[in-house]
Amino acid sequence: MAVAEARPAVRAPSPAPSPQAAAETGGRGHLHVADRAVQRIAQAAALEVEGVAPRGTPARSTTAAITGAIGGALGREHPRVRCEVAGHRARVHVEVVTVWPYAAAEVAAAVREHVGERLRVLAGVRADGVHVTVAEVALATTPGRRVR
Repeated sequence: MAVAEARPAVRAPSPAPSPQAAAETGGRGHLHVADRAVQRIAQAAALEVEGVAPRGTPARSTTAAITGAIGGALGREHPRVRCEVAGHRARVHVEVVTVWPYAAAEVAAAVREHVGERLRVLAGVRADGVHVTVAEVALATTPGRRVR
């Protein structure tokens, strides 16, 4: 499963600085990544995976469209991410919508791997577990022909 082109990776400080690194910084401080930042990084990483439906993907039914519109207004769009962060470790729960005809299992595996990697690189957080749920499969939308 391919991952969409992303911006160049930025190396974050290692989760456990060595005594030598602490000496180089003069013991001036440490890095704390807020839980909300970990959640946003995981959400953005999930959207980078090919086969994950982008935010605002149209729903298939009227009921789903109404529920989706209300959920979007309340900040409940997919991908939904819940994180349990303790220091430089996290457990992440991601709920995504995949796009037809991508295989849901392959997309979920790619999301699991990519979210863990992005958290490690961008936040210095080790993901002890990334649990992925495929909530729905959306039909790929293509621009329709306009009738004049």
